[in-house]
Amino acid sequence: MIEKLFPSDMQVLIQGITGKEGSRMASWLLASGVNVVGGVTPGKGGQTVEGKPVFETVADARASFPECFVTSVVVPSGRVLGAVTDAVKAGMRFVHVLTEQVPVHDVMAMRRAASENGATILGPSSIGYLQFPRFRVGYLGGEKPFENVSEGPAAVISTSGGMTNELMVALSRNGIGTRFAVATGGDRVVGTTIEDAVAFAERLDGVKLLALFAEPGRPILRRLIDGTRTFAKPTAIFLAGESLDDLPRGVPYGHTGTVLGEDDLSVRETRDALRARGITCVGTISEFINACTSYV
Repeated sequence: MIEKLFPSDMQVLIQGITGKEGSRMASWLLASGVNVVGGVTPGKGGQTVEGKPVFETVADARASFPECFVTSVVVPSGRVLGAVTDAVKAGMRFVHVLTEQVPVHDVMAMRRAASENGATILGPSSIGYLQFPRFRVGYLGGEKPFENVSEGPAAVISTSGGMTNELMVALSRNGIGTRFAVATGGDRVVGTTIEDAVAFAERLDGVKLLALFAEPGRPILRRLIDGTRTFAKPTAIFLAGESLDDLPRGVPYGHTGTVLGEDDLSVRETRDALRARGITCVGTISEFINACTSYV
């Protein structure tokens, strides 16, 4: 995960900006005040999208914008590994990958490339990262996130993009603002895990509450239960998926990382085990909001 919060005027690049999703992302980010400086699409260098220049490679883009260290990858799954490798080798330090269905062996190769070049990958299958007062990558928060969500002391962390948005809005409606939010992506193998994001949040003075959405089978739940992981700040976990208790074990449901193994605790048992460790873990949004409200 990143080492510190981004400045609000941080320059952002979009790889795949000339495609439907890339151009829409550029439009949304610019409308919400994000400093998108350009994009990359091999073979389309010299064009413009939303008035921003398109480059052949990330290295070409950084030659024009040497202070740009953040990029979003919005390309077909078969091209993600090449795009991420191009980015980290050109000096990008934070690479967000929106694309879904990226092969696991490609994700492993992306992680190696990022590690070798001192970069962080968020995703794949991540709708993004959002930070107050005004910075984001991806679609997290919708078209007008800084109008619909209030600023405050919570770090909202989730595998699910939809649930990240849901929790940010629900907290905001109940008087609890967000410092930063991150959707890690629901794949079994990702660049940034929930645990990575929690470790980042725990280092930030402005974060007073960890608001987590977790799914059955996530490694962080096992480590919390066995005591090898603890939280340094007040935490509320929304653990959904109770219906999995009545379904066959060992099968991915929803996100590919949502799996109850043959020897795993049931969802109900997991909640009970976490509570026995003194960790607030609930099964509904209303319970979640009440728990968060008690901490701030």
